[in-house]
Amino acid sequence: MLKMSLILFVAGILSANLIAFAADGPPPTGEQKLNKAEADFSALHGAYLTRYRPLVLESEQAWWQANTTGTDEAFARRRTAEEALIELHSDRDTFAKLKSLKESGQVADPVLARQLDVMYRAFLARQADPDLQKKIVALETETEQIFNTHRSLVNGKELTENDVRKILIDSDDSALTEAAWNGYMKVGAKVEGKLGELVRLRNQVARQLGFDNYYVMQLTLQELDVNELLQLFDELNTLTRDAFAAFKTEFDAARAARFKVAPADLRPWHYGELFFQELPGGSDVNLDALFADRDLVELSRTYYASMGMSVDDILARSDLYEKPGKSPHAFSADLDRAGDVRVLCNLRPNLYWADTILHELGHAVYDKYIAPDVPFDLHNSSHGLTTEGIAMMLGSMCKNEDWLTTALRLDEDDAARLVAAARRTGVAEKLVFCRWAQVMVRFERGMYADPDQDLGRLWWNLKKRYQLLNPPDDPSRPDYGAKMHIVGSPAYYHNYMLGDLFACQVHEHIAREVLGLNDPEKTSFYGSKAAGDFMRRTIFAPGNLLAWRDLTVRATGEPLSAKAFARRCVRAPNPTSSK
Repeated sequence: MLKMSLILFVAGILSANLIAFAADGPPPTGEQKLNKAEADFSALHGAYLTRYRPLVLESEQAWWQANTTGTDEAFARRRTAEEALIELHSDRDTFAKLKSLKESGQVADPVLARQLDVMYRAFLARQADPDLQKKIVALETETEQIFNTHRSLVNGKELTENDVRKILIDSDDSALTEAAWNGYMKVGAKVEGKLGELVRLRNQVARQLGFDNYYVMQLTLQELDVNELLQLFDELNTLTRDAFAAFKTEFDAARAARFKVAPADLRPWHYGELFFQELPGGSDVNLDALFADRDLVELSRTYYASMGMSVDDILARSDLYEKPGKSPHAFSADLDRAGDVRVLCNLRPNLYWADTILHELGHAVYDKYIAPDVPFDLHNSSHGLTTEGIAMMLGSMCKNEDWLTTALRLDEDDAARLVAAARRTGVAEKLVFCRWAQVMVRFERGMYADPDQDLGRLWWNLKKRYQLLNPPDDPSRPDYGAKMHIVGSPAYYHNYMLGDLFACQVHEHIAREVLGLNDPEKTSFYGSKAAGDFMRRTIFAPGNLLAWRDLTVRATGEPLSAKAFARRCVRAPNPTSSK
């Protein structure tokens, strides 16, 4: 009894101190007593953490090993860890207690209420048939391994994803770029059957839990509402549609001249990118050349240090270069929620990877600078959109004029021309990405609502409508399956775009309210300890103590919208490509 009383006393003090910290106020003193519902939840939660924490640590370690080695043993270890977490969160008695506590409305302590909400949603997601959930994990693991080991056969040679990207960026040979693009897209056909089965099983799980389909369920579990999401994307569509169409007309003319074809004959492989989600090689000057002889690791280290955020420890633990069996992608991982944060990259000296390492380190510093006394189950970002927003904002700084002139110390004769091109490119990439995000959001929503339709045709109809792209000869082919996020990170991609909306609001707020600048484009926060301190204290430190809507208002002074994004990307001139 004495032990339980001590636990409850400590929990009360911790809750009060953390909420005060999250609100930037002084911590209160004295004992905070818990009511019966709060005491019951505290005991239930403590028992849960005893089991949850070691399983999370094992899952994160296994995931890192699987993606850095690609071995069957590593993927089997990951599958075992994920199945153990499924089993933990499938406990129906615990979920019934959580549901009762939540519906009672008696857990009023802010930290305990947040922990109850997070824990409730984690258990809700796993109340379907455990065997069904394990089938999903097994299929997800198999498809992830297909992506990690896929190599594109191009003119008799097996090429990595980096090799394919290089051809798409550098070549002006239509036949070669078509072969490279098609070589990569064949991974879609490899996973088509497994993806179809995954969609069926995921929808089955959602219906067991009372949702219309998996997409609706996932948004609910992510503290999002379908109508709210669509309203934001409709607003974004309205604000960017005309600006994108004007950009695309000019860009098409340049791409047609490059490949010596008519604009009407342009196809997806002519755009220098696998999905036309960004613009590598899309500038009227070669920004890749700026990074050809640069140490991307040192550039990144110096940039973050200039804001008062050391990444030395993160980089020391990271896996940064290509090797056999390793995932060809990039990500950040927090392996223990206690400081073991690291990133995976496949660095090459170009603009794409300069952006990518800055992006992944953005995720990493978010995790690193969560306050150490934030409880384990809340020791992560407030939401996918908040961590993606920070990562996208800091990754894109390598195209910001302040960053280029400060970090690269450009020669004065070249600075004006290169900076102007970088600004045009940065703005154009925002336009391109926001139209691509429309495709992803509306495709996934459509796929889970009606998985039996012609998904290839849905994919290319959406790409035509929002990206203004002409499809390949067979628009029913499963090219959608080549986008790994659709297979391995389902109903998540909207967070990248919502994150960019968040990033624009944060960038604008810091520039104007913290640094006193009217134009956010004038700063990359390079050398600004004030900007770094604002991000650490206001956004990173609370972790998941605050829901994303509350954190957005806290960090920017207003709810999330597309307006700040539009102010950044609709006004600027269009880049062309003459390379």
